[in-house]
Amino acid sequence: MNQPFINFAEYNTWGLIFNGVGCLFWVVAYVVLVWEIRKKKFVEMPAYIAGANIGWEFVWSFIYHPDTGLLFSLSYQAAFLLDCYIFYSVMKYGTKQPMGAETKKYFIWFLLINFVFWILFTHFYNQDGHDTAIGANSGYIINVILSLQCIFMLFHVKDTGLFSMLLAWSRMLGTGLITVSLFFFYPDSQFVQLLGISCLLMDCVFIYILFKRHGMLFGSLKRIENVE
Repeated sequence: MNQPFINFAEYNTWGLIFNGVGCLFWVVAYVVLVWEIRKKKFVEMPAYIAGANIGWEFVWSFIYHPDTGLLFSLSYQAAFLLDCYIFYSVMKYGTKQPMGAETKKYFIWFLLINFVFWILFTHFYNQDGHDTAIGANSGYIINVILSLQCIFMLFHVKDTGLFSMLLAWSRMLGTGLITVSLFFFYPDSQFVQLLGISCLLMDCVFIYILFKRHGMLFGSLKRIENVE
């Protein structure tokens, strides 16, 4: 992997700043998620998208690398390492999320097949020339599904004390700042801009719903009870 530490030659400086800080917020989000898993034995990462998330990170950490620079590659790899624990936790605790009995029966198989599929999807999507040099198109396709699934899961879980407001803010700021960078990097790509704005709006809706149920913007009020 021969690349500069930060690729100022090909990318706008402000775009790199927004993208870098956004990547940092995503790493923070994963650290918070790991902490919350260890504390609550519940995973806020929606089980149906967990394989896609780690599959994308695997491809963009070890098969391809963002050409924004080594610093950004390292942030992708840090996210992947944290996501390894998150994915393991989804396998261990994921059936606590709302799902049918048949899904629970074949849950591990579903996760593993989903993981392999999204590795292949991400790889061939880029190989066939549909992705950007930082994996933004495929990443945001997954992120749209993730943001939507988070809202659905929030609607179906009784105890919102299982959800972290700090995680919600970190995820929203991470996606939001990276979305701003896309307007610098790809000013003519309305497709990825639409996906980024959609994620930001859904993440804000998630925070609003959680705020209405928690009664506060930066913390949790309830203890763990039951999940539907």
